[in-house]
Amino acid sequence: MFFHKKNRYELDMTTANNALQNILSTCNQPVNTIPFDKLVLRKKINAASYNRLIIATALIFVLTFLSPLAIIPLSELNERLFSPTPAVLTLDYVENNILSLKFTGENILYKEAFMETLSGEIIAPLSVDSSKGVINFPFLSEEANIYVPVKNGEPLHLLFTPDHVTGMDE
Repeated sequence: MFFHKKNRYELDMTTANNALQNILSTCNQPVNTIPFDKLVLRKKINAASYNRLIIATALIFVLTFLSPLAIIPLSELNERLFSPTPAVLTLDYVENNILSLKFTGENILYKEAFMETLSGEIIAPLSVDSSKGVINFPFLSEEANIYVPVKNGEPLHLLFTPDHVTGMDE
């Protein structure tokens, strides 16, 4: 009962065309000059374009709601690819009472680096080689803060403590 197949009626084209002509003549309408098979073909073409339009609209709708999922990972990827590498102290050593600091990274403002002692005295670097990433300061016997500015970022802050330094001339 629930799975009963509905009756499906079929007409051949000539019978359907005759029925259409009879209906038009009964309603005092002009006779149809377009063959019935052309009318059926037009209906199928219109239905096909309508179905394509529905599918395209559904696809655009789904992509609209899924697009935030695609944008977020791409922005994180772009941030990692195009962001400058952070400033990092890679090597520090003392030679001839000169403290040498070697940095890697981008946007480091080597010439603006300075050392500040606990008494508040500001000491400029002895020499700067920005092509090699090296800044040389005088070796002090007291603690000092070293600041290395980074363009568009937080300055790199190092705390220098002279206890147990290797390579120092005595």
